[in-house]
Amino acid sequence: MGARPVRPSLRWPGAEWWAPLLAGLAVIQRADVVSGLLLAAVELAGEHPSVTAVWPDGRRTTISPDPEASAEALQEELAVSGTDTGYRVPGESDPFRLKYAWLLEELGSASDAWFAYTEQPVRLLSVRVDDTGEIRVGVGRPGLGDELSVAFRLGNCEDLMGIPYAIAAQAASAGPVRVVSLRMPG
Repeated sequence: MGARPVRPSLRWPGAEWWAPLLAGLAVIQRADVVSGLLLAAVELAGEHPSVTAVWPDGRRTTISPDPEASAEALQEELAVSGTDTGYRVPGESDPFRLKYAWLLEELGSASDAWFAYTEQPVRLLSVRVDDTGEIRVGVGRPGLGDELSVAFRLGNCEDLMGIPYAIAAQAASAGPVRVVSLRMPG
């Protein structure tokens, strides 16, 4: 188990390079829940990240943002202008897009889940979601030379505290599979 990020963020040196990006994207997703914006794909596998935003009318925009960019800079790049409602843990009846914003925030604020608490190294490669609410988190396993997806849906987010650690742990311990269904410890 390592205790340091594989590729530290410049802005948040104790976190992985993508942590500020996910936190900024969480702000945008929360701010644009009413407009129907969905940050449908966040790709982190390459040297530079990409983010695909989808609007209810079918328009799509893909950007390659600076991972250290502020939420305001990301809003400008995506040409969105909603107002952040502030962080809170969504309940069962909250809109899916608000729950998804919470997940992005959780992943960004707990990047140590990927480098400090697993026996086998794991890497966050992607976060993808569709209109039905199915989420797939892409995970690389360098020690095994493979990748897999952890699939799940968000219900009451209070029941999902620690979700980044559960995703990383299950990916690290999974056998040679392509998709793992998330099980929260309980």
